[in-house]
Amino acid sequence: MTRRAAAAGADAALSMVPYYNKPMQAGIHAHFQAIAVSADLPIILHDIPSRTVRELADDTLARLAELRQIVGLRDGTGDVSRSSRLRSRLPAGFRLLSGDDATALAYFAMGGDGCISTVSNIAPDLCRVIYSNCRQGRLQSARYLHRRLAPLIASLGKESPAALKYALCLLGFMSPHTRLPIVELADAAKADVADAIAQLGDEDIACPDESGDDTRRYEDSATTS
Repeated sequence: MTRRAAAAGADAALSMVPYYNKPMQAGIHAHFQAIAVSADLPIILHDIPSRTVRELADDTLARLAELRQIVGLRDGTGDVSRSSRLRSRLPAGFRLLSGDDATALAYFAMGGDGCISTVSNIAPDLCRVIYSNCRQGRLQSARYLHRRLAPLIASLGKESPAALKYALCLLGFMSPHTRLPIVELADAAKADVADAIAQLGDEDIACPDESGDDTRRYEDSATTS
């Protein structure tokens, strides 16, 4: 599948720790190594033990990072200290990316490079400005803006990915239909998603500010609130 992605013009592959058969760390290493040598495509590893029941150990990651094709980690563990713990063990340029919106700000503050985010599909400008504020040391503004996202993050996380599809449906981007074994949200869950979007406000959801002044707009609101 990675070779097919490369042939189709993909920029990189996001490759998850194998699930169900609970491989040992040596097996996880061999699995990702086999993928890395199979195609000339940058690979971002995805560690999300809540879904795979197996973590990608720090030692295994450090070994895999020696391979040229493996360029980053999407860290879905929620361990905000991991980025600072790993930084000295990884090559320069290796990207440590949060995969958990709820802890992404803390992950940035501890030295992470970014986030592969769910909520950014709904509020891309707001997520970008939070990241920018954090990088510039404006942590008070970043925390304030991140708190504005909290209800939506919680709502989307309950029944992912059906909740995200429904949120994007409300914004007119796609159908809410899913493939089995995922089914559409129940009415109560739909109401929860709609309420979270309403709390965020029209100015904060997927509608970029064409004036280019979105950073100043968010910074001003954080300062005056």
